[in-house]
Amino acid sequence: MCGIVGCFAKERCYERLFGALLRLEYRGYDSAGIAVLRREEGCGGRISLRKRKGGVARLAGERLEGDVGIGHTRWATHGRPSDVNAHPHCSGKFALVHNGIVENCAALREELAKEGVRFVSETDSEVIVRLIDRAYRGNFFAAVCEACARVEGAFAIAVLCEDFPGELICARRGSPLIAAAGGGALYVCSDIPALDDADFICPMQDGEFVRIRDGAMWFLDGEGNVIPKTFTRPPVCARLRERSAKSCMEEEIFEIPRALSDTLAGMRETDFAPAARVLRAAKRVFAVACGTAYHAALLFKDVLERDARIPVLCQPASEFRCRDPLAGEGDVVVAVSQSGETADTLAAARLARGRGAFVVCVTNVACSTLARESDFVLAMCAGPEIAVAATKSYNCQILCLYYLAAMVCFYKFCDFPAWFSALDSLPAAAAQTFSLFPQMHSLANSLRGVRALYFIGRGEDVRTAREGALKVKEIAYVFAEGYAAGELKHGTLALIEEGFPVFALSTKAELLKKTESALEEVRSRGGLTVLFSQYAEALESSCADVCVRLPEADERLMPLLSVIPLQYFACSMCLLRGYDPDRPRNLAKSVTVE
Repeated sequence: MCGIVGCFAKERCYERLFGALLRLEYRGYDSAGIAVLRREEGCGGRISLRKRKGGVARLAGERLEGDVGIGHTRWATHGRPSDVNAHPHCSGKFALVHNGIVENCAALREELAKEGVRFVSETDSEVIVRLIDRAYRGNFFAAVCEACARVEGAFAIAVLCEDFPGELICARRGSPLIAAAGGGALYVCSDIPALDDADFICPMQDGEFVRIRDGAMWFLDGEGNVIPKTFTRPPVCARLRERSAKSCMEEEIFEIPRALSDTLAGMRETDFAPAARVLRAAKRVFAVACGTAYHAALLFKDVLERDARIPVLCQPASEFRCRDPLAGEGDVVVAVSQSGETADTLAAARLARGRGAFVVCVTNVACSTLARESDFVLAMCAGPEIAVAATKSYNCQILCLYYLAAMVCFYKFCDFPAWFSALDSLPAAAAQTFSLFPQMHSLANSLRGVRALYFIGRGEDVRTAREGALKVKEIAYVFAEGYAAGELKHGTLALIEEGFPVFALSTKAELLKKTESALEEVRSRGGLTVLFSQYAEALESSCADVCVRLPEADERLMPLLSVIPLQYFACSMCLLRGYDPDRPRNLAKSVTVE
């Protein structure tokens, strides 16, 4: 959840750390901090520290001098957001930044307290730097290793020691960390997009350490043995683009046509045979994901069952392990994660693969942990997504999963589904939805004072309804739920009262009348009804209070298009209510803790 960065640079070390944290801020904005180690006359150095509650911008000010440093942007787990709970944490000669959760924190704090250690923060992270300080007997690396061995749970850490100027030691277990070089600097960082001048990258593996000293970098095991590594060029799509004054979320919505086009190009160059053949013959197929990605996984279930006639069990990744799943040899697990670092999805994939299942992953980060640990990787080309609320990545996830389903159909039936040829038209159709944005803004303005919303649909439209509701909850802080339209009368209708808004998606011709009947049930109780459809005749004959005409497209592909105006509606409502869509409270972009 948190973002960490370490840097060695003879020039502009502080500025590089500050810039990287600005680009990492989507991982948490409860607090931020930077520590820089300055060399002093003779031997040794001195750590200078600046940390604040709130966003990274609060760290702006006089440069902290030094050629090696660490930085952190926080999403709070243990301890409320405050100056004292902000990272880096210090003990003796050491400063540390940490991403993860120390599961045995309580036991370790008690142990250290009995030895006279006085903790100054409420965080679990402070425990690690205290352990390092206690273990230190002149060997920096050995002290870090000894402390890591005592920690249970996930972590990625970067540590400075005043006795070792120009040196930085990093370690990872469970939380992502990438080593990089470029622009006259050496880095470790949580995410590639934070490094705008990285020419070469190498992801760290669990249990590995990185030692940076005076312009050199080594990968080490826990015994201090050097691990040979190969650095590669970072993916072009990992580079952050220059942004306008718009919110990241709004800008990323406008990037959807480009993202779909790039993803289509990537799909055409992908050899699907290994995954398609395994899926075609699979004993069982599971789909696992979290949040927005889970709604994409549900659509994969719909399309694979409908067109390939292969049943799919779809579960939230957090629930998959809790149920002692049947996944094993002969089964396929499709894991969907934008970042490829989502802790629950990673754990589900590891469990399944450990039992012999074939794991297919769909991710936006081709060098992510999930990608490296999967049997087959579908890399979408959405480009970096900074806003916490997913938009373009969701559309690209659906596209990748639909493409996979079409390939399974080909290998099973020697033919593609009828809608496959229409995929090429999706970028242009997505751009057409932009004409609906003024109507969405006006609708958001009229509803910005509501306390609750319903989104309803039938078939695949239910998935879109749930995604639309999630977006409103995430960033506008309005209670919203997505329901199957036919379920309204089974309890939910009791909450409908005068003016209660209900958004209905109806993109399937055969289900239009049934959706209209649900809207009638709402209107008869005084509710405000909004109908989304691509069928002009349905909209003209509808009794809905507001009608929104979607662009015409193959109705099997409408989930990729009908969600776009809902994404923009949520963004507009958020802004009109005075909130920042890029920094929703209590949330972070990449959920790397359980």
